Amino acid sequence: FQTGLGAREARMLLEKAIGLDPDYAEAHSLLALNLWLGWLFWNEPKETNQPRALAEAQRAVALDPNDAGNRWLLGIILGHERRFRESDAEFEATFKLDPNHADAWAMRSDLITLRGDAVKGVEFVKRALRLNPHPPGWYYWMAGQAYYALGDYQSAVDALRKPETYRTTSRRILAAALAQLGRLDEARQEAEFFLMSDPYFSIRHWATSQPFDDEEVLQRFVEGYRKAGLPD
Repeated sequence: FQTGLGAREARMLLEKAIGLDPDYAEAHSLLALNLWLGWLFWNEPKETNQPRALAEAQRAVALDPNDAGNRWLLGIILGHERRFRESDAEFEATFKLDPNHADAWAMRSDLITLRGDAVKGVEFVKRALRLNPHPPGWYYWMAGQAYYALGDYQSAVDALRKPETYRTTSRRILAAALAQLGRLDEARQEAEFFLMSDPYFSIRHWATSQPFDDEEVLQRFVEGYRKAGLPD
């Protein structure tokens, strides 16, 4: 899931797995994640990916409602559709099943941050890191995003330069954080590297794909992206 090509390859394998076993709940859940990331980050068509991602996530929960991973994945997709009450219910179900589910706490940070509570966003991702001290790189992405939303740009840079997440799509937030710190040469270099992996990125597409509830936080990101030289 770190690159568009990797995501498409994974999707092919997941669809093959579901073809072999249509009741394989985890495969439906992972396919939902793949489709969601496709339109959110890899410029795939939202009008086809979004409803299919939701359907696959709902199918996974229907097949195995007691799997905490299925519940939080449905929660994050619902949240990005601004169905916040339903999203909150899925995360509550997740933590009832497994209060120490590190991935769920890290992903909960994403929605809480975008909805305007970056303090809780930082708190949640710190909890995730305590629960999983050797996490996948996207935990640091969530940390960097929360710190950036909070206006703590140096902490965002520190998180996003962790080797686990550096050179991934999180690089755009790193570029923005460096720009906000006035380190424009570094920022523009990071933005150029980011665009090599995501050449069709636009600030407009990104802004409309994110469930921001706080216009001030949204504009903080937009300002940083523009300062770093990312395309409108």
